[in-house]
Amino acid sequence: MAEEGLSTNSDWILIEKEKNDLINLQIKFIEEKEKNLNFEKNNILLENELRQMDKKIQKINLDHKNEIEEIKLNFQKLIDKRFQQLKNENDRKDEKTNSLEEEIKEPNDLFEIKIGDLFKLNNLNWDKYVDFVKIKKDI
Repeated sequence: MAEEGLSTNSDWILIEKEKNDLINLQIKFIEEKEKNLNFEKNNILLENELRQMDKKIQKINLDHKNEIEEIKLNFQKLIDKRFQQLKNENDRKDEKTNSLEEEIKEPNDLFEIKIGDLFKLNNLNWDKYVDFVKIKKDI
C-alpha cells in the first residue's frame, strides 16, 4: 500500500505539474491573444490613418489639378488677349499704310500728269521753235 500511496502521490504531483503547465499555457495563450488583438487594433488604426492620409493626398492632388487647370486657362486667356492686341495693332498699321499709299498715289498721279503736260508743252514749243527757225531761214 505504501507503494500505492507513493504512486498516487507521484500521480498527483504529475497531475499538479500538468495542471500548472496547462495554466501556464493558458496564460501564454491569453497573452498571445492579447498581443494579437493589440496588433489587429494597431493595424486598424494604421489602416485608418493611411486612409486619412490618402484622402488628404487626393485632396491636395485635386487642388493642384484645379490650380493647374486655372493657370492654363488664365495663360490661354492672356495668349488670346495678346494675340488680339497684336492683330488690332497690325490692322491699324495696315490701314495707316493703305491711307499713306492713297495719299501718295494722288500726288504721284498728278505729278505724272504734270510731267506729261510738260513734255507735251516742250514738244509743242520745240515744234514752234523749229517752225520759227524755218520761217526765219526762209525769209
